[in-house]
Amino acid sequence: MAEVSTPPPVLDRELRLKKELDSTYLPDKNDTLVNDKSLLDLDEARDEWFSNITDVVSCPKDQLSADILEKVDHAEVCEWVVDAAELIDHNESVIKHLLSIVNKSQNDLIIAQQKLVKLQEELLENKNEQLRKLKLNVSTTVQNTVKEEIRSFSEVLKSVPEKSPVCEETLKSAVKSAIEEEDRSKNIIVFGLEEEEDEQLTEKVKSMFDELGEIRPKFEVSRIGTKRSQLNNIKPKRPAKIVFTSSSTTKLVLSKAKQLKQTKLYSSVYLSPDRSSEERAAYKQLVIQLKEKRASDPGSHHFIRDGKICNILKNNFVHKGG
Repeated sequence: MAEVSTPPPVLDRELRLKKELDSTYLPDKNDTLVNDKSLLDLDEARDEWFSNITDVVSCPKDQLSADILEKVDHAEVCEWVVDAAELIDHNESVIKHLLSIVNKSQNDLIIAQQKLVKLQEELLENKNEQLRKLKLNVSTTVQNTVKEEIRSFSEVLKSVPEKSPVCEETLKSAVKSAIEEEDRSKNIIVFGLEEEEDEQLTEKVKSMFDELGEIRPKFEVSRIGTKRSQLNNIKPKRPAKIVFTSSSTTKLVLSKAKQLKQTKLYSSVYLSPDRSSEERAAYKQLVIQLKEKRASDPGSHHFIRDGKICNILKNNFVHKGG
């Protein structure tokens, strides 16, 4: 069973603070007042009091007057006065109750606002902590990168012969050579790819990569060399230089390049690393040696691997030759 990863303490704290912040409720003093049952009871009691009077005097509420009430039995009027006094007392108790609700809502609101401010301050502090850690990580990464580049530069210096004076031009040449070597490691050269007028070279290379399986690398491509005219009905095919974003992509594509030999459209296409002039000269010598090996030992399969001539014997054992 896969383990559930635990978030870093800083992020975990931020999630907790946000959750608590979202759940913080700021009370509205009007919520309780509008829905309070005491107000409804008070309205009903008042309506009932007026209804008793209007039923006796047979007069609408808005037309009641002292002259009309003088005609009513004195005992009945006294009872109405007592009911009115009770209604007033009840009204006062309701008002006091509502005032207590208002005061409590105000206090709750103040407490909730204070809690909200505190949570926001804690969240801001947590963000600052994240920023400090990010700056530290970036600083550490930059320092490590600088140290790595210094080691690479030291390797360049080691490549300079000890007896040679390390002058400015020698140093520049060594550094330039190292940079070019790094740049070439991201490139491949394509030979034998059909060339046409106004060709869509990028799309053509993408179609070629489709033959290599699930490979969708980011790249730039251009033809290299001078464009030549057609000779003896043979169309010239200038090499194409493909530049990837990393040397690991170059290695992946080259490892699958032999699959093109099995395709119909690209069986004559050859992919090669982007070699320096010295490497091309050395490889040319290897090709000459390869041809000699094949001529002298036709019973074995000879090929170049890792800068050496190799052959496969009848028992399929790979032997590296000199």
